[in-house]
Amino acid sequence: MESKNGGSWSKYDKLAGLLAVGLFTGYFVQPIEAAIVTVVSPLLSPLAVWLPFSLFMFTLAGTTGLYTAILQTKLRDTERMERLQEKMKTLQENVKTARKEGDEDELDDLREEQQELMQSQLKMMKSSVRPMVWSLLVTAPAFIWLRWVLTSPAAAITPVAFFFPVIGQIAWTATIVGPLQVWLVWYIGASISSGYVSRKIVQRVA
Repeated sequence: MESKNGGSWSKYDKLAGLLAVGLFTGYFVQPIEAAIVTVVSPLLSPLAVWLPFSLFMFTLAGTTGLYTAILQTKLRDTERMERLQEKMKTLQENVKTARKEGDEDELDDLREEQQELMQSQLKMMKSSVRPMVWSLLVTAPAFIWLRWVLTSPAAAITPVAFFFPVIGQIAWTATIVGPLQVWLVWYIGASISSGYVSRKIVQRVA
């Protein structure tokens, strides 16, 4: 994996992208899901048995959130993106001023500069995808395994339900609304909260 490189993708980035696509198909293709589960189970199953399952899910979400936050810091050139946004904002203001003054020569120069900035922004957008690609190498297998262990009778290592304040006992696979089940909402909530904390920690350390 390479660090910030101005938007270009290395051969490792491209390989990670292909692997991420392959892992993503595990959401829909059962043989790929089975292969992922076989690899991941020896790592996660002991923890899922040892920890209270609600805490295990929160820990899993926090770990993947920290991993993603570190990748974003290493692979995304946030400062350059902010500089480009400031330049584009200033350029747009200059264009408005030139139009009001009817300065066509200045407008032509500003349009050329605007095109160059837009090309730079496109490169930065391409670069911003890199952290997501690398994070999928961990988050996708973890989520696929979690879905399998909660919905597969063969797994049988997780509790069927847990106690939630006010509501009482509720099944992990109970439907809240539409396709959203309790376990998915819990995991998403844990991912959002732990991800926010992880980003703050990484920003302070970096």
